[in-house]
Amino acid sequence: MSSHHDDYAHSAEFIDVMIAGWWEAFGGHVAEAVASMKGAEGPVIDVGAGGGAGTRVLLDTLPEAEVIAVEPAPGLRAVLLSRAADPVWSGGRVTVDGEDLLSARLPERFGGLLAMNVLGHFTPLQRARIWEMLAQRLAPGSVALVNLLPPQEPTTVERTMMSEFTVGRRDYRGWSAAEPTGPESVRWSMTYEVYEGGERVRSTDVDYDWWVLTGEGLRAEAARHGLDAAPTGPDEAGLYLLRHGAGARA
Repeated sequence: MSSHHDDYAHSAEFIDVMIAGWWEAFGGHVAEAVASMKGAEGPVIDVGAGGGAGTRVLLDTLPEAEVIAVEPAPGLRAVLLSRAADPVWSGGRVTVDGEDLLSARLPERFGGLLAMNVLGHFTPLQRARIWEMLAQRLAPGSVALVNLLPPQEPTTVERTMMSEFTVGRRDYRGWSAAEPTGPESVRWSMTYEVYEGGERVRSTDVDYDWWVLTGEGLRAEAARHGLDAAPTGPDEAGLYLLRHGAGARA
């Protein structure tokens, strides 16, 4: 069992719908990148799968692949499991694991790995374990796709609205701000507000730590484990493909 701390214990109900805009903007670029995993040996791992937005991209882009969706947050995993249990949605190709990536029950060979909007939850030491896992288990010729969210350096992020939408009679607004907490981290402060008829009926505040990383830092970390990291897609998406470097073990 892992000692995972659930950063989404109080906000899980909002996450899937509030990140939908990111997937609308960049999901096509994610699909183009994960197409490189076609035909690789082993299941594809979806790290921090949330409600399954990335899992859906994997299922659509890799019609023959088995997907292991890893999501330790119970609230998010409830959405994911309900979708995976639907044979129309998943085709019976999705296994849900409730541990964090480093504690999950995973095969010795990965056909690929997807880690969207999740890398900041891992400390530098944990990231090193992830790169070593990829060096040992990623199928030859396949790739892992990760992304780096802003800020990539510890800096203040002024409070801004990140999402707004309406469901039935109610309007939902999500706000975010961040402050540096060290040379490699920030603390995000999130507020989720619910309105009906112009009146705020509920507000939820959540704080969590986030480990920042630049593209240069990612390339250096990956190289120490025999992996190459190269940007792909638009800069705003922060997408990087990782693959075995020349002469690396696989």
